[in-house]
Amino acid sequence: MNKAIILFIALSAICTSVPAEQRFQSHESIYRIVESTVAKKIATTTEYSIDIIPLDSLLQLPECTKPLDAFTTTDPIKAGRISIGVRCSTEKKWSVFVSAMIKVYEQVLILSQAVQRGEIITPAMFFSERRDVSKLREDFFTAAEQAENKQASRPLAAGTILSQRNTSEPLVVKKNDKVLIQSMHSTLAITMSGIAMTDGFKGQLVRVKNQNSGRIINATVIEPGLVSVK
Repeated sequence: MNKAIILFIALSAICTSVPAEQRFQSHESIYRIVESTVAKKIATTTEYSIDIIPLDSLLQLPECTKPLDAFTTTDPIKAGRISIGVRCSTEKKWSVFVSAMIKVYEQVLILSQAVQRGEIITPAMFFSERRDVSKLREDFFTAAEQAENKQASRPLAAGTILSQRNTSEPLVVKKNDKVLIQSMHSTLAITMSGIAMTDGFKGQLVRVKNQNSGRIINATVIEPGLVSVK
């Protein structure tokens, strides 16, 4: 037999005996579906970032012949550390969990100077800056009108993020203030003199002593020096 033919047969036998090379799913394709899932389910309409914690470089998963499927344990997805599952549903089934850290950014109001308890906050006392709010409670202020003319509920240092927790409505009436008690009856308005028994901000009910009768009533604060009863 011709030596060339014998060599061809031998090479063919070797080639047919070598199994096809195993193909593996790229980690990048897994990360892409994680990012896509976060974009669809994250509970924010503001700017955010996602830092994926890489899978072990030695992890080899068979290449999936169908589109990958992602699943979560929480919906919607919130800021902080999360875990998203990715799976392949072909005959060679597999699933893996990918961890990631999500940060959410918003413009927040920050004090540019220290303020004392009870001090009224003015626009000159704060500025707006983009910050990671992932670890903040959701009561922080994002617009100037939310903080303007609020009262510091405790001493606040420069750099403090303004929020509902560290501010309050300013007191309009203080205990022992002289006030006018206005009583509305249809088209008739009756005004009496009184003394505030408690502090109060606009719209709050306070206890007031009618100076004429000595009776203590509840009245709504309207403005400095004026309260109203129905």
